[in-house]
Order: sequence, then C-alpha cells, then structure tokens
Amino acid sequence: MSRRARDFALACGLFLCSGALGLGYELVWIRKAALVVGASQLAMSTVLTSFFLGLGFGSAFVGRRLRSGKRSPLATYGLFELGIGVWALAFPELFELLETVYGATYPYAAGSQTALFALRFVLLFALCLPPTFLMGGTLPLVLDGLVGEDRAVGSRTSLLYGLNILGAVAGVLVTCYFAIPTLGMNGTSRVGGLGNLLLGSLALLLFRRSAPLHDPSQPLERPRSAFVALAFFTGTIAIAWQIAQARFFSLLDVTTIYTTAMLLAVYLLALSAGSLLLAPWLERRAAPLRLFAAAQMLVPLVGLFSFHACRLVDFSSALGAVRAQDGSIVPLDTMQVHPASALISETVDFVFCAPFLQIGAVVFLPVLFLGVCLPALIAAATTRSSSLRSVSGSLVFWNTLGSSAGAFLGGYFLIPTLGLHGTLTALGVASLTLGAAAWWAAPVSRRMRVAGASLLAPGLAAVVGFGAWSPDLTRYAIERYGVGRHVDESSWQIRVQQPFRLGEIEEGPIETCYIFENEREIRLASGGVFFATVAKVGVPGQALQGHLPVLFHPGAGTPRRCLGICMGSGQSFGAMLMYPIEHLDVVDISPGLVAFSLRHFDAYNHDLARDERVSIHFDDGRHFVQRAPESHYDVIAMEPPPPRADGVFALYSLDFYREVRRALTEDGVFMQWLPLYRVTPRDARGIVNTLARVFPETFVVKHAEQDFMILSYKRRPVFDVAAMRLRCQTFGRERLLASARWGPQCTFEIASFEGLLSILQIGPRALSDLDGADVYRDDTQRLCYGSGDRWLLHRYHGKHLSRLSLAALPESPMAEFAEYFRPPLDATQIAAAEVERAASLYFFSRADPRLLRLLEERRAGSGPPLERFEAILGLALAHDDRLDKERAFDLIEEALALDRGSSAAQHAQVVRRIVRNHLAVHWEATRERLERLDSRFRGAPLVRVMRSAFEEAGGIEVERRGRYLFPDH
Repeated sequence: MSRRARDFALACGLFLCSGALGLGYELVWIRKAALVVGASQLAMSTVLTSFFLGLGFGSAFVGRRLRSGKRSPLATYGLFELGIGVWALAFPELFELLETVYGATYPYAAGSQTALFALRFVLLFALCLPPTFLMGGTLPLVLDGLVGEDRAVGSRTSLLYGLNILGAVAGVLVTCYFAIPTLGMNGTSRVGGLGNLLLGSLALLLFRRSAPLHDPSQPLERPRSAFVALAFFTGTIAIAWQIAQARFFSLLDVTTIYTTAMLLAVYLLALSAGSLLLAPWLERRAAPLRLFAAAQMLVPLVGLFSFHACRLVDFSSALGAVRAQDGSIVPLDTMQVHPASALISETVDFVFCAPFLQIGAVVFLPVLFLGVCLPALIAAATTRSSSLRSVSGSLVFWNTLGSSAGAFLGGYFLIPTLGLHGTLTALGVASLTLGAAAWWAAPVSRRMRVAGASLLAPGLAAVVGFGAWSPDLTRYAIERYGVGRHVDESSWQIRVQQPFRLGEIEEGPIETCYIFENEREIRLASGGVFFATVAKVGVPGQALQGHLPVLFHPGAGTPRRCLGICMGSGQSFGAMLMYPIEHLDVVDISPGLVAFSLRHFDAYNHDLARDERVSIHFDDGRHFVQRAPESHYDVIAMEPPPPRADGVFALYSLDFYREVRRALTEDGVFMQWLPLYRVTPRDARGIVNTLARVFPETFVVKHAEQDFMILSYKRRPVFDVAAMRLRCQTFGRERLLASARWGPQCTFEIASFEGLLSILQIGPRALSDLDGADVYRDDTQRLCYGSGDRWLLHRYHGKHLSRLSLAALPESPMAEFAEYFRPPLDATQIAAAEVERAASLYFFSRADPRLLRLLEERRAGSGPPLERFEAILGLALAHDDRLDKERAFDLIEEALALDRGSSAAQHAQVVRRIVRNHLAVHWEATRERLERLDSRFRGAPLVRVMRSAFEEAGGIEVERRGRYLFPDH
C-alpha cells in the first residue's frame, strides 16, 4: 500500500470517529441547555441554530484561510480535534459559568420575549461557537489533505462526507442508549473530550511529516452564485422534510428519548447512504449536477407516500387469551397483551427495533436521495482539486444557513399555516422545482430534456395526487396509527353505545392539538399523548385533583399564591379559583395548546382565562420554578405528561424538586401527578423515593378510580379538621360533584372530611425506607430510560399496570396519619377510614378490612376444618390481589396441609385466579411454588387445578419467550 493510500485509509477512520463524537456533543448540549433555559421549542431552536451557525462559520473560514505550504491540512485537522477535546473536557465547568451568567442577567431580560431570546442566543452561541467552529472546519481540511487529483474530487468528497455522517449515526445511538444513562451528560462530554484528544494526537503523529497536496499560492475559486443558491435551498428543504417527518411520528405515540434519537439516527444513516452510494457513480464520471437534479425530483415520488409504509412494521399489542376446556377463547384475567412482532427481546424491540424499523420505513428512501445532494453540488461546483477546500467550505456554509432557515420555516410557518399535509405537498413542489432548475441549468441536449421530463412527470403526479386526493395525513395518522386506535379500547364500557369521534385538530409550531369526544366525556390530546379528560357526566376526576392541595393545606387558613405547571384542560387549576386565593400563575410550554384548551374548556375550568387573579405564562415549567423568588408560593401543583415522554424527566429529578422546595413557603404544599397506569413498578418507586429525599413529609393520595397524586411538605404538616370541613363545603360546589361517591361500594360522599380522609394511601414513615429504589438526577436522566422493568409498559394495560405499580409501593395503616390532624383522629374515625379506603380501592380488588379480620379469626379459631380451610383460602386471595404472591402461596400451602382433599370444583375459581393473576411477572416464582406443592401434596385436587391453570396461561408465556432470541426475564 502506498503512503498516500495509507494516509487516506487512516484519515477516513479518524474522520468517521470525529463524526460520532460531534453528534454526541450535540445531544448533550441540547439536553443540558434545556435544564437552564427550558425545554421549549424556542430554546431548542436556539441551541440548534447556534450549532449550525458555528459549523457554517468554521467551514467558510477554514475554506479560505489557514493555508500552509509546509504543513499538511491533515496536521491542522489534528490541531482542530485537540481544540475540540480541550473544550469538551472543560464543558461542565463552562456550562456552570453559563448558568451563573444567565441567572445574573435573567431579571433584566425577563420582561421582554425579544430580550430573553437574545440573551439565550448570545450565551448559547458563545458557548457553542468554539467547538462548532472547529468541527465545521474539519471537512474542508480533510478534503484538502486527501484529494489531490481533479478526477477524484466527486468520489472522494461523497465518500468522506458519507463516512463522517455514518460516524454521526453511531454517535447518536451510543450517546443516547449507553453514554448518558451510564456516564451522565458531564461524563459523556469528558469521555468524548478524551476521544477527541486521542484523534488529534493520532492525526498529528501520523501526518506531521506529510506534505500539502496543493500549492497555497494558487488563487482560490469561489462557487458560482447558482451553486450557492442550490446549496442553501437544499439545506432548507432537507431540514423541513425532517421537521415534517418528526411531526408525523409525534402523532403516533408518546415521543420518547428513544424515538427522538432514532429519528435523528435514521435520518443521518439515510444521508450517509446517499452520499456513499454517490461515490461510485462519480467515480464513473457521471454528471454530478444531473445526479443532484434527479435525486431532488425523486424525493417527492418516494417521500409523500412513504408515510403509509409504517403499517408494514407492526409491533402493536393484542389482548392475550387462552382456550378454555369447552374450546372457547377466553381473555386472560389481567389483560396481558401480546406483541404482533417479536425479534430480539421485549425491551430491545420496544426501545430499538420497533422505532428503527418503523422510522426507517418512512424516512430512509426520501432522505437517501437528499443525501446525494450536497456532495454532488460540491463535485459539480469544483473545477480542480486545489479549489475543493474553498468551494466545499463555502457550500457547506450556505447549506447550514439553509438548514437553519428550514428549521424555522418548517416548524414556525409551513406547518401552522398549511398543516402537515399541505407542508409535505409544498415540500414536494419545492423539491421538484429545485431539481428541474438544476437539470436545465446543466448543458441539456434533446435526449436529456426527455430524460428530465420522464423524471419530473411521475414526481409531479405524486405531488398532485397527494395534495388533491390523498386523505389528510394528520387526521389519518391520528385515527389509524395514533391514539385513535386505542381510544375506544381504553374505555370499553362506553364503546358500544357511545364511540369516540375525532373533532377539531390544530397544528401549531410546537405540537398538534386535537380532541376526541362522545356523549360522556371530552379528551384533549397533543401529539400522541392525552393531556386531559373532561367529564360531561359523572365525577370530574381532573377537577378533583385541583382541590387537593387546598384541602390538605396545613393550618386554618387557605393558600394565597399558587402556581400551576402544565395546563391541560385547566380544570385542575381552575378549581383553585373556587377558594379565596390572591393569585394563580399558570405555566405551560405551548401557547398553541393553551389557546386550544381555553377555546374548548371554558365551561369546565371556571373561566380560568378571564379571572383577574390568573396570569398565564408561556415557559418551561422547570425554568419558571428556577427563576421564581424564594419562599414565594403556598401551592405548586403539577400535572406533566407521562414521565417516559422526551424531556419530561426534568420535572421528576432530585435537582428540580430542590428548586420547588426553595420556591415554596414554609407551610407550602407541592402536588404532583403519579400516573401509576403509565409507569412501571420500579419507576413508581423511583419517583416517590426521589421526591421523599427532598420532602421527607410526603403523602400519596388516591383521588379517582385509578389516579393518584403526591402531596409533599417542607415540614411536618398539621391539618386542621375544622378548616378542612369548611373547605369541603366549597369542594362540594364543584360541577357534577354534589353527592358523588368514589365508587359504587363506598359509603362516604367525596365532599366530606370523612371521604377525604379515606383517600390517604401512603405516608412519610412508609416512604422513608424504600430500599433499592432509584434516585433520579438531571445528569443521568435515568427515568427516560427506565429502571429495568420497562417491558411491563407493553405487557399490561390500564388498571393491571396500576395494580403492579401500586403493589410495589408500601402501604400505610390509617393509624399512621392520626397525629397529623388537630384534633388527632380517634379509633372510630380510623376504623371507618380503613373501611372506606378499601372500598375506594375496589378497582384494585382490595378486601374490606372487616372481612380480613373475620377471616383471620376463623383461621385462628377452632371451628370446622372446612370453615378454617375456606378462611385461609380467602386470605390467600386477598394477599394475591395485593400481588403478594409469596404470602398467597404460603397460605395455600397452609390450607392444603389442613385439608388436602378439599373439593377442587368448589374452590377452583379462587386458585385459578391466584395462579393466573399477573402471571407474566410472577411466572418463575409460580412455577417453583407449584413444583413444591406437587412434591408435598401429590395428587391433591386443588394442586391439579392450579397446575392446569398454569399450563394454560403459562404455556402462552413459554411460547412468547420462545419467539425472542433473548427473553427479558
């Protein structure tokens, strides 16, 4: 191998690794910036704009400067990598400095959105400029150091550009899936810095004696204005396509950290593939400008209808069932679900395979053609290899400027104005126009005109067909692929008589808002998440939770200053207005969602927008709390999206809770939603454990059928019973609430002190000892990735996931709460509350404590053996309903020892239910206990029944595990 060939191979390897580190930094910067300036769309756009501008300036500057007749550009490239590494090592300290400066200057800019944007932009741009400037300069340097022959300009450019982007794909995936959850954001930056130092040192070592390929005295070539325009609009169109594709996927499901990273990774992979596939074409001397034009004209042909390709990848779930003895199909008792596809494991499929295949089916082909464009333009604009550095630097600069413009144009103008469907149609027209202009800009023969028309015609037909006759993509995606698929299933009691219908849709700069409605309720959704449910009849659950922080406010008075974060329908925060509070700040990140909500739900949120005591702020909730005065609010209430949604982790971290504590008054109360039907057991434990680390006086209360809230205090609260009874009179005036009850088995009305007392579930003493529970911090974002049992989110639905998560939390006896009240609760009140609480948990199959005491008495008594046997079996069922499987099987063993010959037919239903209840979670433990029962009570009728139930339902579990290469458990 010649020295030049060796240098080329080594430089390609270094450049690939450089791309990986660069995108890793971008992810870290975006997430770190969100913790300071907020996770708003404007803040993220600020970071990305700073990133693009830095790259562009670096590319343009290096393209025309730093030329040397003695040192190879590859050695200069090594110096650039060293500079990036030094900056990355210092990033954590530099970011702390930015936080300090931002905090000091924020009060001067807070009164003006323009001034605040300028402040954020200047600070973030100053932080990002040094490394991005150096990153932007690496491509011109590498091209100048490796391309010395005119005929190799096109092929080498596309190859190196593609390799750098391919490295970026690896950087995105490694950073998202491994680096941040393992090392944290600061650790990822420091390890990346060491990587850049290594790359820079290797480049200097390998290329320190290499001579430059080009004479620096040769005049620099500037690309023609036509190529500059094509580069700019190529960047604009490419990023606008990415914005539109991201909006489409946001409609399908909750946008998690994995789907965000995978969308970027697949996009980059397709760009890389396009560039790498271009290299051999240019090697054969194909006309690069015509390849650019053909690629642009093919984009709408494959891109507009690729959105329907996501149906080809089906990882959705179906309700599991078993075949009964009579041959009929019976659903599993606990609504265990089965995925339609199975590849590696449930977790890997859920977080990697499903998003990769689904996003790839939609994104890959159109973006592959977009990936051809920039390297083809550079090849077409460069007449000699000595000018490649300056031409590539200039075109990359204009391309990055176009990318910045495309991000703004797509998100802030096209989608809000034309909608997603109209935006895609417009982008199709833009791609065809750009491609046709480039085709006819090249020397065109008659044969080439015919060829151009043959490429243009099908693309034009695709645009017309999509724009004029294809159903609206937003509505179609919501109904066929998004939450519309599940809306009736999640309310099966209503489905037969009153199915939901999709109503108004509003597509804004940040998200798409829409409502589902039937005769009983209205649901507000944004993207793939339901934000609010408004009851037209029945108990208004979300309105109830707004009363809780006032009802459980310590002392005799009522709160004065309140803060509500994440508005939803406004019911919860509007409920606070029924009390004599002085002021309520409502903070939401999305102006569009707030306007949409206020337009639809005025009748349900006490005219929130018209109350003089209310101020609505459009900001990130975390950012607003960070900038709030110390000890300012008596109540801070928060109802964020599900914790696994991308960016929401910042509202569940130890760092954020400390800021909440700082902003609360000494007797203040912090309320947060605990969505047990949307989190796994380990996640639930982690959330309450993290909160209890900051607020030792923390309570979990149940305020609706499946909904729980967390109430936290800075110091031990004392609840004034007389004041609570008085507040209940206000509470009872809530719409639809008079004489309402928690559930059909309850005996107390909600709007009473006794009813409120019964909703207390878990107290500070129980939460003080959560061994093994996670503590969530900003730096590692652990809640984004799950605590190890994320597979349960796609195994169980609704209440059956709630039961698992509730069972993972400790339970407090009602007597533990007695001393928190003045006067303290007496024995009669405690006993009544225990009964009422059990009744309110009917959804979770909790037994009445009076029944449990009766069963315990019979178990310990001297009555007939059958009576004792049935009492023990009843206790086993009660423990199993709490998912205490170990205790349930101990009691079954005790019952069989008492009477192993009991009739199987008489008690079969009980033991079958115990075996099958959440069997997927307890499969191994159940199998081991059944083997133990078999060996000890061989031939016992009930053991045979239990074995049969296990084989019926357990066989499904065996079959499921057999479908995966590596089962999770």
